[in-house]
Amino acid sequence: MIVIEVVEMQSMKSYMIQAITLQIKNSELQKLVLSFVNEKPKLNFGQLTIAHHKAFGGKDLEIFQLAAAIELLILSFDIFDDLEDLDNMQEPWMQIDSSIALNAATTIYTLSQQTVLALSSPFKHQIQTAFLQYSIQAMEGQHDDLKNSMSTEEECLDVMKRKSGSLMALASVCGMLLANVNYPEVEAYSYQFGIAAQTDNDFRDLFNLQKSDVSTQKKSLALLYLQKGYNAPALEILTFFESGGDFNEEFGSMEIYKQKLLDSGVTKYLNVLKQIAINKAKRLLEGLPIESHQIEYLKSQLIVNNKPTNKER
Repeated sequence: MIVIEVVEMQSMKSYMIQAITLQIKNSELQKLVLSFVNEKPKLNFGQLTIAHHKAFGGKDLEIFQLAAAIELLILSFDIFDDLEDLDNMQEPWMQIDSSIALNAATTIYTLSQQTVLALSSPFKHQIQTAFLQYSIQAMEGQHDDLKNSMSTEEECLDVMKRKSGSLMALASVCGMLLANVNYPEVEAYSYQFGIAAQTDNDFRDLFNLQKSDVSTQKKSLALLYLQKGYNAPALEILTFFESGGDFNEEFGSMEIYKQKLLDSGVTKYLNVLKQIAINKAKRLLEGLPIESHQIEYLKSQLIVNNKPTNKER
């Protein structure tokens, strides 16, 4: 299975590079975009596209071209997201002039569309429609996230569904459509896996104090929970983030900080929400009218690849 996945990744990368070298005539821009592609360590979304195509009996060799288009889209969204949030400063596009990075991201986004248009599949129209539909949903989710106006758990979950879940749905549904089947459960469980992945990201972000959404007062499930002030540890953590105090003076060590998070209940809260989303997704997945081994295959791919993007939008 590992050998097969390596071959699939190589095929996707090949189509991505081909699209760039054939369509971008400006040598400097071409070199820059190629460098961004070569920085991608994993192609999780393309793998989801391929997995869904195979699970539903698809054998179309254009699946690698479609997966490449989706990975180009995801790369463009990652760049847009970092430029909008001004984080992930280690990424190569964050170490160059922002206007040049923005133009490169726009080019990559356009290439992703063009790569879908180049498909010869008779199902190209359905795929293109889904591609654009879920892209717009993700953009709408990003808009609301940037506005930072969520005030309830329900509003946060809705933004997570559209911002992260839509991209999982895009990858999964497009791969399925190329196999000439269409089950609504695929969209539904993709949204839930996207919520689970973003919740997991919010949890890990609590330990990354350099870019924590809580420390910057960006609305998230974790921040909304802490603001309810259920107990002294929750209020202590919230006060620390709001004051921008010194970590060592406040907590002394990461172990003490971790214990405070545990005592506040926020870690358990996020884990419960993640498991609720995963359980919903599994029930939908297990209801698909396909062979049990294909269900287990999809389950393994979705859980392993349960990461919306390189930076977890």
